[in-house]
Amino acid sequence: MGAFLKSAAIEHEALSEPTPWPDANARLLGMGMGLPVEPLDRLAGFDPKKFERFTLEWAHGYLIKQIEGIVDIQQRGGAGDKGRDIIAWLDPATVSPRRWICYQCKHLQTALGRGAATTEIGKLVYYAQRGEYPLPVEYWFVTHKGVTGTLQDLLDDPAALKTFVKENWSKYVDREISSKSTPMTPELEAFIDGMDFGIFAAKQPATLLAEHAQTPYHLRVFGLPLIERDPPPKPPSQVDAAESVYIEQLYRVIGECLGLAVGSLDDFAGQDRFRALFERSRITFYSAEGLKELARDTMLDTQFFDSLLGEFRNGLYYDYTETGITGHERLVRTVRAAQKLQLGGHILADHVVAADREGMCHHMANENHLQWCGDANA
Repeated sequence: MGAFLKSAAIEHEALSEPTPWPDANARLLGMGMGLPVEPLDRLAGFDPKKFERFTLEWAHGYLIKQIEGIVDIQQRGGAGDKGRDIIAWLDPATVSPRRWICYQCKHLQTALGRGAATTEIGKLVYYAQRGEYPLPVEYWFVTHKGVTGTLQDLLDDPAALKTFVKENWSKYVDREISSKSTPMTPELEAFIDGMDFGIFAAKQPATLLAEHAQTPYHLRVFGLPLIERDPPPKPPSQVDAAESVYIEQLYRVIGECLGLAVGSLDDFAGQDRFRALFERSRITFYSAEGLKELARDTMLDTQFFDSLLGEFRNGLYYDYTETGITGHERLVRTVRAAQKLQLGGHILADHVVAADREGMCHHMANENHLQWCGDANA
């Protein structure tokens, strides 16, 4: 009946987090996969399962977060959906009549045409006229191959679309709602005559992609040209509270070397070697922080940075847990090993510079994943 978002016999279910795309890094980096595929071409080639996942990403990452006024989104589809795949509610359940937007998702071998669209409009008319739900304030066809020119002409001319639905009801709607005939009755015709057919529109693939691009899923699916990274932020003149953990560890390293208690810069003001270590550590920490901002602001997902930090934790484990060495030796050995660590196909690998690698070590210390002095496994 046109719906592909399956929910078995359940009337509706909460919108769930989409599952990750397989081979996402290979797709992003084009490793062994030939020339990149244009996003529109990739979208057009999606099979039903991939298009379902794509629309879930779009609904989960864009609609519910970016469309002003939406208070809830429900995934429907399959048995009992009554012609509604994704519902965006504009009012809480306590409001009646409750305003809503319908997103009807169609995965077809070709562009959506007038006939298939009329079938879906007919379902909406039938159930709304019966009072099973109010008419939506907007109704969007969502497809991976767009709509035909003849359908777009009708969508651009609501009066012509209304006439077409009425004149072609017996051809495209009568036997499509249920196994029984659903002929055009005077009541249905009157209901159609009173409807505003301006609610019907289509999400063009290019628009759909542009909206999907505002979600954290887009980069992993379609990739992006190499991003030109902004210069890393400079450390503030005063140590920020967010730096306190790794800074305290640096004080311990320097204090161990000097044989005294260190709690501030003033305690080793005349030691150029250790002042340089302190300042360099802050610069590289903020360089890695810039990489985190790239993941958050441009790639829209800080998990990329978190997973990269995990790569450093795993790859440097034997270097920072070595026993019988001083804190300074542990720091130096870990940083040197970080400069050589292979990052494989990690999504951020092409953006990592030498200062980031050193800074990742301080991020590990700042999150208490390692200790420079004492028992490194503590």
